[in-house]
Amino acid sequence: MSYRMRISALLAALFCMFAVAAPARATPTPDGLCDVTVTVPAQWSNGYSVAVTVRNISIRPVTWRASVAVPPPGYIVQGWNATFQYVGSTVWIYPPPYPSGVLQPGQSHNFGYLGSGTMPALPVVTCS
Repeated sequence: MSYRMRISALLAALFCMFAVAAPARATPTPDGLCDVTVTVPAQWSNGYSVAVTVRNISIRPVTWRASVAVPPPGYIVQGWNATFQYVGSTVWIYPPPYPSGVLQPGQSHNFGYLGSGTMPALPVVTCS
């Protein structure tokens, strides 16, 4: 585990001590190919933590992507298990390139991030 990952994990654990997790929601994506569970393990006065699980509920391999609007002055401080790309105030979240961005039927992938500022809307995930 890298130094940055250890620091991120430590920060997330510390923040969890000061906030109560929001209940998880498991909902199908608009395309009906995946179930998505989003939790907010921690939220504090100037930041938050979000954890997401994407599970392929279809009978064929799928790829996924997510987006979240992060209004200024907020931003995503640290993300894990995904690739994060800013386009204006929207952050696009993609599967990591290794080992593969493809979810086989029944497989799931977890990712998450720490954000600063007021918590925006939860990420929207689509599968194709």
